[in-house]
Amino acid sequence: MRTAVRRRVERIGELRCRIRDVPGNLDYPYWEPRDFSDDLVVDHRPTYSSWSGLQSALGSLVSTSIDPRVSPWQLHVFRGVRGAPRCDRDALVVVLQVSHAFADGRRASALARALFGLGDPPFTNAPEPPPRPPAMLARALLGLPVRIVRLIAQGRRAAAANRALEQATTAGQVPAPAAGRPLVGLNVDPGAERVVRMVVCPAEEFRAGDHTVTVVALTAVSVALSRLLAVRGENVPDALGAEVTVAGDASGTARNNYRNAGVELFVTEPDLRVRAERIAGELARRRARLSSPLLAQRDSANDFVPAPLLRFGVDRYSLDAIPETVTGNTVVSSVNRGPADLALAGGPVVFSAGFPGLSPVMSLTHGVYGLGDTVTIGVTASPRVIPNLDDYGQTLREAVAEVSATLGPRAGVQGDTGL
Repeated sequence: MRTAVRRRVERIGELRCRIRDVPGNLDYPYWEPRDFSDDLVVDHRPTYSSWSGLQSALGSLVSTSIDPRVSPWQLHVFRGVRGAPRCDRDALVVVLQVSHAFADGRRASALARALFGLGDPPFTNAPEPPPRPPAMLARALLGLPVRIVRLIAQGRRAAAANRALEQATTAGQVPAPAAGRPLVGLNVDPGAERVVRMVVCPAEEFRAGDHTVTVVALTAVSVALSRLLAVRGENVPDALGAEVTVAGDASGTARNNYRNAGVELFVTEPDLRVRAERIAGELARRRARLSSPLLAQRDSANDFVPAPLLRFGVDRYSLDAIPETVTGNTVVSSVNRGPADLALAGGPVVFSAGFPGLSPVMSLTHGVYGLGDTVTIGVTASPRVIPNLDDYGQTLREAVAEVSATLGPRAGVQGDTGL
């Protein structure tokens, strides 16, 4: 496995890089080239040989982070996993762990396809070597006044765009922003530990009612989340919602091209067909607002904030502050990873999963990942908030089947790319 990965990485310049900090953090860091090394592929054999053992190992893995100054990615290999879904024999499970500074879900999926696609990936160059530290400092100090002037000028244009956005919103030309959601028992500090589960489903269960995979998944989450709160003895708020990642323009150089949108789950609507329609409409409104050029212009000043000023603000941001409302009571991230024309060690890839991270007021997240004829929901949770994630995984599986059966077979919609 390591030899095969090395051979492919030597052709994929984007994987031959790491972050290089500027002394004193006086400017934004650079990407610099680095060579493949054996530590980029971690072989976990034979510690975790069962499916439940693998999921326990993944819970520990997602509790950790990797240092992009060493490498922004690392591959973890689990061999001989018994009882994996849709696998008649022992499975080989490979986990691509990436730094969030390196790639969003869509970009990480593209890199995984380059690593495990059929045939050699196209050759691309690694980044150019950055300047030496004295040149970095000189560039940072000389560029600081220019960046401040540009920030002030762009700030004026951003303020004008914000006024225009408010006017367009009042006139009904741009949908209004989503309202905040009341906190529930899941919106608490998750602590340091993580548990994960994978709900692997046939893709046809998400091809229902002429809705996208994302809408069907959100409808299923609305059912499962309501039942989870009820089992916990909590009142289910009428405004229960999800924080959904919405893909942005990927034509630029940014490695993370997405925004978060609050989507109401309409849990007071008993008819799941009507609920799915309302969720679809709400998601369309959120995407329409986020795609408004005025919103992009309003936020454009952020591109000119000097690195020291940004770090000053980040260092003083309190992660302990509890907000009065949240964008969503859970997270749902949806990514279409394409056809199942991938291979691992000569065997076909049968499903793919991912696990959106938790945050200081988010103890349960969902990642919806389609690959070929499967859609897998990767669930991440805090064990101190949800002690038995197996129960919720079963609830979610039942909710998917219930929503699919209620909405009926799909007539025309082929899918969506999600993030």
